[in-house]
Amino acid sequence: MVQFEKLRVSLARDSILPLLSEANHVETFRSRREFLEAAFAKECSFLHGRSKKRFDFIPLPIDGNYVAGIFRRHAPVTLHDETLTNYDADNYEAAVVIISVNKDQITWVQRNSRVGSTKSVLESFFKYLSEKMGINDWRVYVEYLHDEREYFSVIRSRRRDIAKITFTFIPPNALSADDEVYNFVKVVQQEAGPDLQQHVYKAEPGKMNPDTEHMNASARVAMAGGGDAEVRDRSNRIIYSSARARVTKEVPSDDLPTPQNGAFVRRIRDWLFEQ
Repeated sequence: MVQFEKLRVSLARDSILPLLSEANHVETFRSRREFLEAAFAKECSFLHGRSKKRFDFIPLPIDGNYVAGIFRRHAPVTLHDETLTNYDADNYEAAVVIISVNKDQITWVQRNSRVGSTKSVLESFFKYLSEKMGINDWRVYVEYLHDEREYFSVIRSRRRDIAKITFTFIPPNALSADDEVYNFVKVVQQEAGPDLQQHVYKAEPGKMNPDTEHMNASARVAMAGGGDAEVRDRSNRIIYSSARARVTKEVPSDDLPTPQNGAFVRRIRDWLFEQ
């Protein structure tokens, strides 16, 4: 079995745009769907933002409201011939990615430690497209989706230990739940334009009630790919971190697509998106 991690690719535009009356022409932007389809349309090579290692992207054919591809990193292995002389043989480590182009933009990426962090690879890929390929109609934010059950279990069972709760929000995308919290984050984003927002709640241990309507709504927005959540005690020790509660799913390794057998991606899609 192979493990996939669930993420959300959120797309946002700068909120401060020139007035049409001040512009010489009307700017045209790709829709979210057109943007993702353009991003996944062609093969390309890019450098990882942190390791600076080269990655290849190979698109895979897929029907319906999805785009798909393979991220591949050259990872030669040392072998030896009949004379026991060592030589480097070609080898590639790969990770399959599938993104829904529907409103929620749910993303599943194969977890492969030899490829690296799924979030970092996606961020590096979209940065390359923006800076080198002109596919920059939207600002891209990548976040893991988190299992909210552990968070609610912690705040209810360890309330007496909780001294600080922090929610970190990325610029809002079209999330479907908790409109009041979402709209507040959206207004602040439009007015001030921060890259991130943090809502921090502090109290003496046991004095804060974290299980309220608006606190729970904030948690659900964060868990749904809108950011992160963290809970700490009086000594600043982490009681809960959404980074440790990622949503994952396993699929049969025999169903993994390859550049030579891309049609297998439909099997993976059906496993992951439960069609």
